[in-house]
Amino acid sequence: MHAKPYDPLPIGVLALDGQMRIRAWNRWLAEHTGIADSRAISQRLEDLFPGFCNPRFQMAVEQVLRNDGPQILSQALHRYLIPITLPHLARQGFELMQQHVHIEAYEVDDERQALVSVIDVTGSVLRTEALTDVAQRLEHDVNRDPLTGLFNRRFMWEWLDHQQRQAQRHHYPIAAMMLDVDHFKRINDSHGHLIGDRVLQEFSQQLTAWVRESDIVVRYGGDEFLILLPSCDQALSHEVAERIVQQTRQCSLGELPASAVTCSLGVALFEPDHPLSPADLLNLADHRLYLAKQAGRDQIVTGS
Repeated sequence: MHAKPYDPLPIGVLALDGQMRIRAWNRWLAEHTGIADSRAISQRLEDLFPGFCNPRFQMAVEQVLRNDGPQILSQALHRYLIPITLPHLARQGFELMQQHVHIEAYEVDDERQALVSVIDVTGSVLRTEALTDVAQRLEHDVNRDPLTGLFNRRFMWEWLDHQQRQAQRHHYPIAAMMLDVDHFKRINDSHGHLIGDRVLQEFSQQLTAWVRESDIVVRYGGDEFLILLPSCDQALSHEVAERIVQQTRQCSLGELPASAVTCSLGVALFEPDHPLSPADLLNLADHRLYLAKQAGRDQIVTGS
């Protein structure tokens, strides 16, 4: 059999016999691999592409030759069959053409062969990834505060509503810490809004670093922040709150010297045996933050 009957097709077509030797190799494959059909015929894929090893493909060919039923190797699972380089897409993370492969039985001159179709789906994969990136950016923009990159109140309400149901079901507490930067207006007035923004940005970064990955840090508004800590009881929440106040005092934020920026913090606890609504939980934390500021700032107030 010659490759010419498959030459007009805009996909790669090759045929394999029972010994996995190539019996047909169309023009599309010759143009995209740089391997002429005269060189490909009677060779195995591993002869043409050193290092080629695809047990799933070999098993699929054997099943087709034995059972007639077609086989598919999707790009999502296998990415590609034949390593065809795409230098113009290397910067986008696609050095090799992404391929969808279809294998079916074919009879020629009383010999059963496996007819392999190789379809270039790189463009489709690129579009899908681009759409995914756009969706992720949109989700980020919707759920994040633009100045600090922290979660915003929209995300916070959704997260807290779901997390409280989980806490009720699995019986664990949630700590809510409301905090703000002490005398932030004075910082803005004395050093300018640019320094004030840097203080908020660097403070946000530190808060994220000081808590666990499972905790949620929210810019609640202005210089006020909220930290939600699942599976955090009274003792642990007190320890974390004290550490945040102490480390804030020791940090240099927004080019200001250490101790120039301090914070006050109020802690409230959601407990499954005595549940509070999300609004009541945050109101209680906010009230305790107010008490901390009334008591002189740079300190915490908890329910203990």
